[in-house]
Amino acid sequence: MDTDGPAWVGTEGVVGQGATGSLLCVLRSRKLLRQLSAWCGPSSGDSRAAPRAPGRGQQELSREACLSILDRFPKALVWVRLSLLRKGSPEPHTMICVPAEEDLLQLSQDRLYCGPQEPKHSDPFKSQIRKQKEKKKLEKRQKRGCAASEGLAEGDPAAGHQPLTLGLWSGPLPVVTSHCSRVLLGFVTQGDFSMAVGCGEALGFVSLTGLLDMLSGQPGVERGLVLLRPPASLQYRFARIAIEV
Repeated sequence: MDTDGPAWVGTEGVVGQGATGSLLCVLRSRKLLRQLSAWCGPSSGDSRAAPRAPGRGQQELSREACLSILDRFPKALVWVRLSLLRKGSPEPHTMICVPAEEDLLQLSQDRLYCGPQEPKHSDPFKSQIRKQKEKKKLEKRQKRGCAASEGLAEGDPAAGHQPLTLGLWSGPLPVVTSHCSRVLLGFVTQGDFSMAVGCGEALGFVSLTGLLDMLSGQPGVERGLVLLRPPASLQYRFARIAIEV
């Protein structure tokens, strides 16, 4: 099996070399995966030390190097392994997010800091349903003392609106990557507590574009750190990302 090219997602064939930029794919180039794996590691345990020199045949993490990769694979996903720094057990559908600058600053000041918390979100859909029910109750009270003809003449104010169904989002969906306080990179596909390693571990997919943007903005010591948050929890937890070749 050829492992030097991308794995295409879907049943459409590749027509010409320009098809790389128009289709979603999983990055499988061993050369690029080795490069990304080197970039995901911290440069040094000492923030005052010089950054780690790139290995043989590898480039330094720079804007030009990132753009050259994204020109070839603008819509690529990367298969990653995640290891939690502290307690926690990741599960499927856990969100992989980019830590904010203040998160990394607090972690550098307190190594026992487990991570930030997501603020509670209001549900506009439930509030719309509640208002719709209250409106119907009010209309019923008003119609009790009126004749049927008067009720027909008045008409139903809500008749022109599409009825809302619980669990069915009526309007346009929010942007997935920025619907929380931390930018979304990807999702965990499988994860649990590893007795062999002694910490929570997970496997998942992240966006290549988001990964390169995150690595470019992180300091050398904290490079490769992400945040994990299960869908039913508000607690983010720090994890280190690794790419296996």
